[in-house]
Amino acid sequence: MFKFLSKALGVCGYIVQYGCITHCTFEYIGDFVVCVGPSMEPTLTTNNVLITDRITPRLAKLQRGDIIITKSPTNPVQHVCKRIIGMPGDRIMTRASFNLNPLSNTYTIYTAVLPNGASEQDVDEQRPKTKSQQHYEAMAKLREKVDYVSHSVEETQTKKQDTAGQTQRVAMDSDGRGMEMETHPEPRTSIVTVPRGHLWIEGDNVQNSSDSRNYGPVPIGLVKSRAVCRLWPLSEFKLFI
Repeated sequence: MFKFLSKALGVCGYIVQYGCITHCTFEYIGDFVVCVGPSMEPTLTTNNVLITDRITPRLAKLQRGDIIITKSPTNPVQHVCKRIIGMPGDRIMTRASFNLNPLSNTYTIYTAVLPNGASEQDVDEQRPKTKSQQHYEAMAKLREKVDYVSHSVEETQTKKQDTAGQTQRVAMDSDGRGMEMETHPEPRTSIVTVPRGHLWIEGDNVQNSSDSRNYGPVPIGLVKSRAVCRLWPLSEFKLFI
């Protein structure tokens, strides 16, 4: 009986020991994270398994471009996976750009880090234009042409009928049907300076991500870990450091 109790206590001691070691490893060194959601696509997809490092955030060694796991500022129970775009002191220029559908009022906010001493115009000249911005400019030119044609037709009808005719600005789609063209307001631009002790984070899928563009800079204290590599699936193994 005494031998049985001593063996049982020994087993329990090993379980407690290994449990403490496992807890300390996952809490202070690193752990495994399973990704859920589309916000980091195409870099990370749902069910990807990451190995993360908890030491780097504690040593304040985070850098721009790191993929991190942080508590959501709007829901502390939830953890989110985002990429660091801006460090403390960086100036972030945000610009709202309308989506590809010219008849939609929805828009996407794009960001860029302003170099020290650079103006908003300098960044616009150096930064390559996105497909959405190119499409927006093309639609603006189309609207100008439609306005010009509409104005010309209106003048012709006025001369012939001696009345002030009104014409509706329309454009033809691929099926030959008329679509009323709606003039969108100019995209809004603003510059945000990341405060000390904060980070500007975003998802790689900018059109389907809730991040600093919605809730602003995030306190560094909310950062739990930094992604080291993608472990699963094995065919897509990738290092992030």
